[in-house]
Amino acid sequence: MDFYIELLKMVAEWTIENTQIITELFVQQVRAGNRPNTHLTSNAYDEVVRQFKIRTGLEYTNDQLKNKWDKLRGEYGVFKKLKLKETGAGWDTERNTVKQDAEWWKKAKIDIPGCYKFRKHGLRNEENLRIMFEDITSDGSDHWNPTSGIPPTSTALISSAINLEQIEDVDLLEDPEEAPSPITPKVNKRLGKIICDTNKKPKTAQVMQEQITMIGDICKESHSSFQSFFKHDDTTSVASVMKEAIACGAIEGSDEHFIASELFIKREQREMFLSLSVHTRLGWLKRKFNVKYGN
Repeated sequence: MDFYIELLKMVAEWTIENTQIITELFVQQVRAGNRPNTHLTSNAYDEVVRQFKIRTGLEYTNDQLKNKWDKLRGEYGVFKKLKLKETGAGWDTERNTVKQDAEWWKKAKIDIPGCYKFRKHGLRNEENLRIMFEDITSDGSDHWNPTSGIPPTSTALISSAINLEQIEDVDLLEDPEEAPSPITPKVNKRLGKIICDTNKKPKTAQVMQEQITMIGDICKESHSSFQSFFKHDDTTSVASVMKEAIACGAIEGSDEHFIASELFIKREQREMFLSLSVHTRLGWLKRKFNVKYGN
């Protein structure tokens, strides 16, 4: 029960207006150079919390803003794939989305999970999201699976399994992914809470219960993968490859060490580095730094 209470305290109200405001605040921090990798710095999130409260009266935690950042990043990636899938005559410039029939969208939902929400209206705040994510949009390589990267911590695994975004991040006036079942009670969404019709039981606890029961299954299925990862893939972990970078001359505090810490977040960059001969690795890191920062 205490666990449910804590989850309910984390409910955030993401209206269309609030989402626009948060993207504007995120952009300010990105332009100020406060996004060193895939997220803002802790101080930048603190500043966004402060400014967001001034503009909306709502006081959210850094973790809630990070959750929203991740959700927006995911939506931006999905929308980019949707735009690549259909251009030209099939694109509705007025609504900024694909103009196709139901059969096309049925197939698109399978090819690009999550795209159906854009069926009637394209991505909101697209220009702000482009500034925030264009150079870090996920291509799938920075999501862990048994053959890539370092596995997530148990906390991250549970957070992913519970999927708090389903509860705390309700985008008002957006189309639902699926139409409700004829036998499913009508549920009205308002201000991040699930409010059912009169005499109907609330759905929030049910959603959390269903999500929490997934944890045991996910942990069980992942156990063998974790064992395999630690046994066979340690040579390409971030820690191991960073040691190789230092060994080739990228001492801590140098430009080469800094760019390595950014590049090696992604597995393919680590593998590319390891594929190089030892005497060329430092020069490769130096060129990478110069290309990105113009020195």
